[in-house]
Amino acid sequence: MTKTRLYAALSLALLVTPVSQAAKYRVVELPVAGEGRNSFPSAINEDGNITVNVRNPYNIPIDLDLLDFESDALINGLTDVESASNGDFNITDYELLLGLIRSADGSQSAQQIADTVSFLASENDSNYISGFDQLSEQDNQFSLSTTSIARDLNDSGFIVGSGDGFYNKIDYTLASGVDINLVVHEFGTRGFVSFADTVIGLPAPDTTAGGFSDAFGINESNQVAGYGSSLFLSDTLQTAITDCKNDELVDDEDPDTQDFPLRGDIPVESCISNIVDSFTNSPSTFSQLRGLIWQLDGQGNLLNTKVLGLLFEPEAGDEKYYRSQSFAINDNGLAVGISNEPYILNGETVTQNGIPITLSYAVIFDGDEVINITPDPEDITTTISTAQDINNNNLVVGYQIKSVNGTSRTKFFIYDMNLAELTFPNDFFLGSSSVALDINNNDLVVGYGEVDASLTGRRTEGFLYDHAAKQFYAARDLISCDSPYTIVQANSINDKGEIGATALYQGPAKDSRGEVRLDSTGSETIIDLVVAVKLEPITGGEVENCDAPADDVNRDRQGASVSWIFLFGLGILGWRRFKNRL
Repeated sequence: MTKTRLYAALSLALLVTPVSQAAKYRVVELPVAGEGRNSFPSAINEDGNITVNVRNPYNIPIDLDLLDFESDALINGLTDVESASNGDFNITDYELLLGLIRSADGSQSAQQIADTVSFLASENDSNYISGFDQLSEQDNQFSLSTTSIARDLNDSGFIVGSGDGFYNKIDYTLASGVDINLVVHEFGTRGFVSFADTVIGLPAPDTTAGGFSDAFGINESNQVAGYGSSLFLSDTLQTAITDCKNDELVDDEDPDTQDFPLRGDIPVESCISNIVDSFTNSPSTFSQLRGLIWQLDGQGNLLNTKVLGLLFEPEAGDEKYYRSQSFAINDNGLAVGISNEPYILNGETVTQNGIPITLSYAVIFDGDEVINITPDPEDITTTISTAQDINNNNLVVGYQIKSVNGTSRTKFFIYDMNLAELTFPNDFFLGSSSVALDINNNDLVVGYGEVDASLTGRRTEGFLYDHAAKQFYAARDLISCDSPYTIVQANSINDKGEIGATALYQGPAKDSRGEVRLDSTGSETIIDLVVAVKLEPITGGEVENCDAPADDVNRDRQGASVSWIFLFGLGILGWRRFKNRL
């Protein structure tokens, strides 16, 4: 995310002093606990508003038209069939129906349920970011059927992200005379910009099978960084779509059976929706993916789309899969992300089973030029490095895979484009893996890293790094000793020093309605929860001197096991950058 206003005095007063005098932050839980089971922030703007993604949303509306209440499964499973068939569910029946619906995920005969929805949150309020979701004609409520992920926002209130195409119901009569309902959509994943009450799609350059696009970052000039399908590797999908639309009957040469078009006994919309799903589930199988910059006007209308290049120029006729992706863009129009290129060793392209191996590098997109930030890797893996963000001082942050005592570790970096200088600051400890997620215009970096390693897991914690002062701060050193929250990621920081962060804390288990569950004794069941929080700097605050031994307090506050991170979507996706369905 790009920030425009500098608050250097605040930075110096609060964050440039030695650790013993470092700033103390107040932890404010964002008001999204009633929206879903776990929440993750992605970006914060200068007004302190934060985009939040919520996993497993509560109060999913159930579409009665897609349920057969005369089926044995529902008659035998529901406790009150009559009430349920009228939409009056007790919690037992409600959760049974949700379970049945989720078990049929992806089926055109079943309602679809979003696993992630997005909100714009302040300290006191939150508002649903609909993406491509639509209001129901029956009750004027959103369907919560389409997954959406908000990734960034600017100071004008433009929010960018990606979402699934809305699922429409269509009626169809089979040749047997049986009437059925089908649930279909016209495209899979598409980037969007949300502004006020308007949502505008950001399509890929090639929209065959709906296309595939994802928007990650936006600057104050309303330039949006992302990526999408740019060139299909063959005409397989287009041919399949043409066949879907062909109504000519195919003679099966059996006089006792009915002839159908190539698509069979299904409607055109169903046939195309199947193709859309096949493409969306694996876009790189069918298409080249390229970094994109969409230019919007002040009302959010799309003016033009620039396709970004690769680290190399493929030879004419080379139809192998190559990709680039842009994840952030500053107010100077410089975008950062990744690009791959063939792995060259001793002047020869390295192959596996006859297919060239490609390596992905962190890059800067400067006009038509693609600059490799880490051209000399010390550890060869498929992903060498990734650039996550760039500020208006042209400082780039990200991570590179490095070899530490013979083991691959991610290490966060800062690259000064003006000096062509790459640095790897010290983090939690030598063998810690660390990732930088965001940098503000005061050159303050936030991210997360490992703080403890064991045979059972690697525990993570958020961090703050002051590039000017060369000071690294663990998140636990910035909040109160008695805070119930463990900051497992620092996701985004604005120029006021406010941080959108991911925290782990213990709270009561809730049901699918968001109501607290009670056990047989009437007591709450306490579980670990992941929540989005805002860290607010306290003027003049100091690090508290926690009296308990470090092993008793600090280690407990060091962070959640990495299994939490991967379980809830980072590899949390860092929600900010890491969506990679390639």
